[in-house]
Amino acid sequence: MRSIDTNILVRMVLVDDVDQYDAALAVLNQPCWIGVTVALELWWVLTRVARLSPVVTSAAFAELGSLEAATWQHADAVQWATTKAAAGADFADMLHLALSGGADSFTTFDKGIAAQADGAPVPVETL
Repeated sequence: MRSIDTNILVRMVLVDDVDQYDAALAVLNQPCWIGVTVALELWWVLTRVARLSPVVTSAAFAELGSLEAATWQHADAVQWATTKAAAGADFADMLHLALSGGADSFTTFDKGIAAQADGAPVPVETL
């Protein structure tokens, strides 16, 4: 099984280089692993560099998540964070929160996180 870099997924979403898209598709149709840090970087590249909206980016994540050969690290957390981000939350903040299961709380100075945190695995404590 291969571990996939962000640029492979970027090519799949943007289809901005046909040869690299074809190569990425071939790789992603074989058993592969996508780490949570790759998901975080992918969100950043798609929304900040490619300037896709959070809704479009969330849809791209859903499409990538449906690839049968791909195994996403913390798939449920990534899916939860993309859903929250599509609704206006910060993806990184929601991913941090989603990966905080097992903690007593997620502590932050950012009052905005609590406003978007319904359904989170732990309560948000705002200082």
